[in-house]
Amino acid sequence: MNDREDPVEVRLRGVIKEVLSLTCETHPDLGHAIGMPGRLIRRRQNGTTQWSISELGKLADHWNIPPSCLLSDLDGVLAELPEERVAELRSTKGFQPVHFKPSAPVAA
Repeated sequence: MNDREDPVEVRLRGVIKEVLSLTCETHPDLGHAIGMPGRLIRRRQNGTTQWSISELGKLADHWNIPPSCLLSDLDGVLAELPEERVAELRSTKGFQPVHFKPSAPVAA
């Protein structure tokens, strides 16, 4: 990270990268889903340009999560991300569902 990068932007890009990995989506897939070219997704993820609030809203809608949780940490996003949505996105790419939620504690 250089001195000019905002830590919130860096964390946001990291969270988006991890969710893309989980859903097996590419930049072009995500761009198509939220209505912008994949090259613009790539520019935002590389830090060349910043994500706008409206783009984050579309991204959150695409993943069925509250927009505010994108500004949280990865654990916060994963807690909100529906397993069914992840399974749906993975299946379109030919991947099996994956369980990423922590198991519920067993009552004593």
